[in-house]
Amino acid sequence: MMKKIFSLILMLVFLCTAAVGCAPRRTPGGTTVDPEDVDLNIDKNITEEISILIPSGNANEKTMIDALVESFNEIYPNVTFKYSYVAVNSYENTIRNLFRTGSLDDIVWTNSPDLYYLADKEIAVNLNPFIEASEKAGVFTVETDFYKEFFDVASVNGGTYAIPRSADSVVTFVNKDILAKAGVDLDEATTVVKDGWSWDDFLSVCAKVRTYLDQNGMSNFYVCDANLTAWLSTNYPILRSYGADMLDAEGKCAIDSQQTRDCLNMIREMVEKRYIVDTSKESASSFETGTSAFLFQSASISLYANRPALKNKIDLVSFPLIQVAQSPKIGSGIAGYSINVNAKNKNLCWAFLNHMLSYDGQQAMGSNGLNLASIRKDLSDYKVANWGKGYESINLAAYLYGSEYKIAPDYLSRVDVSYKSDLDRALKTLFNNACNMSKTVEEAISTCVKDIKNAMI
Repeated sequence: MMKKIFSLILMLVFLCTAAVGCAPRRTPGGTTVDPEDVDLNIDKNITEEISILIPSGNANEKTMIDALVESFNEIYPNVTFKYSYVAVNSYENTIRNLFRTGSLDDIVWTNSPDLYYLADKEIAVNLNPFIEASEKAGVFTVETDFYKEFFDVASVNGGTYAIPRSADSVVTFVNKDILAKAGVDLDEATTVVKDGWSWDDFLSVCAKVRTYLDQNGMSNFYVCDANLTAWLSTNYPILRSYGADMLDAEGKCAIDSQQTRDCLNMIREMVEKRYIVDTSKESASSFETGTSAFLFQSASISLYANRPALKNKIDLVSFPLIQVAQSPKIGSGIAGYSINVNAKNKNLCWAFLNHMLSYDGQQAMGSNGLNLASIRKDLSDYKVANWGKGYESINLAAYLYGSEYKIAPDYLSRVDVSYKSDLDRALKTLFNNACNMSKTVEEAISTCVKDIKNAMI
């Protein structure tokens, strides 16, 4: 009898543990500073050091922060700075180890969706009290001075855990040379390749480019660079444009739907027509080498404009609007900076981030590597603002087009952040399998359902 009772207890414990382990958990908020501890009136002669963690292998980021530091030192001449570096592909492990050992920098570079990790693990300060103090002091007003949608991307459960250093939005990089040779009309007054173009417009251009490539001995090249389906900032907006989603409002798997099937069938049609590569094959072309007509990216224009194969050949246009009559989406996110909860002088760190948002700070970065749209509305004119200098002939307005369509990977706010990497991998695998013509749409969805459930165990 005792053995039966013991076995029953073990079974109940197992079931309870399993139920807890599989249940979706909402992302908790991070650490908030007491508003009374916020002080905007810092002595201009303060002598102190601020340490900053920035991404490695990114020369643009280093030069723009150098310029921002120089500009900041015009106000606080005795503040010095020390840099550390983090590899983007090992972000979580690096942050976790540095934080555990007490050696994480005062100011930490982050992006979406990595800021969910900083918030969940209470590594980053909730910056709302600083923002509110700055607004109350008349330094800025988020709603009127900035493109607020990018601040919203930096928000987790109502808290703001990073300050965007620019307006990062997915745009379409265009090889004008290939389009012109393919007979695509690029006249400004009549072309369909313009901000706000529809997915049907885009596909009509793809058809012309495909014909051109095939008729000129380039049948092994593809119209679009492979990252159309391999990147969270493109595949998730495509999915959402069809009304599909990874998770429902309760954080449970929602991928097995007719909307998902419609989306994946559209993607497979692009593979069948050889606009994008079958993922079971190697692609011989890429935008960087000048052998693909389109690239979907949120990167700075300077990253591509001066490459030998692309010089004087590229332009920008907004991401094509899918399902125009319903709910088209454009991928967006942030790259910006957070304050470590253990920072020695959080008020001084905020003064630096505040300066990053200022007119002078944005102009300083724009002159030294930040060739992305400014977060400030009064610097939106790229033909005048520093961030557009040298690229005035390129349609940089594409970065700022369609604020109502911008979307980040918001499904991550519905579950524990520890699921982030596995859910990202599940979505990437879904599209990878959809683009693999040896698999079926049903197999792709079935695998994704399993991957999502396994991720949240």
